[in-house]
Amino acid sequence: MEKPARYIGGEVGSVVKQEYSLRVILSYPDVYEIGTANQAVQIIYSLINHQSGAWAERVYCPWPDMSAAMREEGVPLFALESWEPAATADLWGFTLQHELTYTNILDMLDLAGVPLRAEDRGQGDPLVFAGGPCGSNPHPVSPFFDFIIIGDGEEVVPEVLRICEQAKRAGNGSGAAGKEGGGIPRRDLLEKLAEVEGIFVPALARPVRRAVVPQLDYSLVPVRQVIPSMAAVHDRATVEIMRGCTRGCRFCMAGNWYRPVRERPVEEVCRAVGEMVAATGYEEATLSSLSTTDYSCIQEALSSLAQSQPRLTVSLPSLRVDPAAIKLLGLTSARRGSITLAPEAGSQRLRDAINKQVSGEDIQEALAEAFRGGCTTVKLYFMIGLPSETEADLKGIIDIATTARRIGRQEAANPGRVQINVSISSFVPKAHTPFQWQGMNTREELAGKHEYLRRNTPRKQIKLSLHDIDPSLVEGAIARGRDETAAAIEAAWRAGAGFDAWTEKFDYSAWEAGFAAIGSGVEQEAVRSFSVEAELPWDDIDSRVSKDFLIEEKEKADRGEVTLDCRWGACADCGVCEGEVQMRII
Repeated sequence: MEKPARYIGGEVGSVVKQEYSLRVILSYPDVYEIGTANQAVQIIYSLINHQSGAWAERVYCPWPDMSAAMREEGVPLFALESWEPAATADLWGFTLQHELTYTNILDMLDLAGVPLRAEDRGQGDPLVFAGGPCGSNPHPVSPFFDFIIIGDGEEVVPEVLRICEQAKRAGNGSGAAGKEGGGIPRRDLLEKLAEVEGIFVPALARPVRRAVVPQLDYSLVPVRQVIPSMAAVHDRATVEIMRGCTRGCRFCMAGNWYRPVRERPVEEVCRAVGEMVAATGYEEATLSSLSTTDYSCIQEALSSLAQSQPRLTVSLPSLRVDPAAIKLLGLTSARRGSITLAPEAGSQRLRDAINKQVSGEDIQEALAEAFRGGCTTVKLYFMIGLPSETEADLKGIIDIATTARRIGRQEAANPGRVQINVSISSFVPKAHTPFQWQGMNTREELAGKHEYLRRNTPRKQIKLSLHDIDPSLVEGAIARGRDETAAAIEAAWRAGAGFDAWTEKFDYSAWEAGFAAIGSGVEQEAVRSFSVEAELPWDDIDSRVSKDFLIEEKEKADRGEVTLDCRWGACADCGVCEGEVQMRII
């Protein structure tokens, strides 16, 4: 095997139980070094193992060399903690983090010998479930799952365990529903699960409301993280300091889906970092959220950590494009050779349309502050294909990049080392956002915009990186899909699709074959638009953000009007705050 450490288990921090009420498998459907960094899996793994009588194990997607060998040798997919087959678990959960991991889910089920579709599973099979942000539109994968958690898993998983433990006791079998044909029928068990807020059971087709944790519970911080047995992505201590974002970017699914903002008290942040570092030996910690520098106590947290953990490197992801946010880096011990900023769009008109409240002056001042602070490399992130985009907006991207180069030469201590990297991705509309009714640009339109940027960007001064169009179109075709899209995903997998987020593995022809199987095409699905009066495939999922609010935001985008962040502006009446679910600012 290319990297055998992916499969051996036995890591420091992993949990092995001799006695347990249920055996639960948790999976991130990508390779080990990607999956081990996923916070959602870490949180639920810790919750199950340290706050329940159940046992959570982990399974990641084997790389093709390993999966081929497993099929050849007849070795079923196994859990890292016990090396027991995944198929013998009571429950098997997947995180839906990105559409381009969906074929890996099918490959993992097939390797385990578990039927791909819920309707084909019997009493001897695990209940296969999912959760994660792509649950905002579960329909493209709903036939593959017995149930899907909609919203915050911490709010739902304890109740799932309780119901399944009761069913197992009642059935006196070895599975949640009773193995070998005994125990509680799967349908009856799913009926009970469907009564829980935040659980979508595809076979029952009932509307579901997103589950929300009212506040972040310190007891659920995974301070005893599993330490990977090989180099992993984001291999460091990670503490979630805040959930949700109220910036209101109209293209951003996560920003709409995870409302409202819930901040963790600063003393809990510092305590969590200290306990996590002590338990793992990590020398670097990340304070994570969708917009970390919006955390109201960020300066206090950084100052406190600098005093209590002087040798710890603290990093801040998701910096705002403004000089005040950049100055916060001066309070961290992280090396500041490079920085990433996301203006998203090239003109003020288009930034207003997408509600990215960043001015040209903000961008220039942030760049100047970054170079003065010691950065020599600046990565600028933009999207193309946004609604109402024109050639002037594309020219604006080039103008910002050349301005960044000029500022770097003026402000950097070593102007000769200044490097401007411009990363361009294609806009993909997502469910439960103000742009959910919009279609993507066509392949021809996106290719023309790529050519314009290549032709007009001064290449000796600026490094231009253009994301491939084909994977974006596949993502777009799936993201706003319907139940029938599952057949296209399955057909694409059978045609050879897998590890679709990996450039060297992506096979567009397999996806063309997949969508042809349902009488459609990748581009046809991706560019499809809806009228605001139309019933949408995901209308049965209540995100708590009202549809009227999303329509109003779409209309404001058409007019180029902004909506202020409700932290410091007026309440925009999005509909989320209700009862215990309120914005919690420390």
